[in-house]
Amino acid sequence: MSVSDLQNFPAYAAPTNMEPNGWTIVGLPTNFWADPSAQIQEGLLLGQPAHVMFTPIGYHWDYGDSNTTSTPTSGSNWKNLNLAEFSNTTTSHTYATKGTYTVVLTIDYRADYSFGDQGWRPVEGIVTVPSAPFTVMAAKESTVLVAQDCNTNPRGPGC
Repeated sequence: MSVSDLQNFPAYAAPTNMEPNGWTIVGLPTNFWADPSAQIQEGLLLGQPAHVMFTPIGYHWDYGDSNTTSTPTSGSNWKNLNLAEFSNTTTSHTYATKGTYTVVLTIDYRADYSFGDQGWRPVEGIVTVPSAPFTVMAAKESTVLVAQDCNTNPRGPGC
């Protein structure tokens, strides 16, 4: 059995996340992660009722600026990793220039199949599923000292 036999059993992309959400600061790490899970699909396989289980085994991030990374884990948010904001993670990326970038995650899934009450059996090959592309806006930051905050002077610099 190979992945080409699984046409009636689609694996779905996992939700993708980033922080900060949708934007980043040039020169600081942006954290990316996915929320994958094993998926079990039911249907006909070689004309017989069957189940196919897809288990995520690899994550390939394309950050949209000619940089990529591959990891065996999906990553997580800074809070769950007990890290401060803008900390490096195994799935983070630092943009070098301002701009708008399109990010895509491709997940590799291992597939196993089962007929009736027989146990799970491996499928030869890897199923790759890309996420929906999403956009990141990278901007430069600068600090400006002002005499009053925006509540006191709503027309002040940066308000």
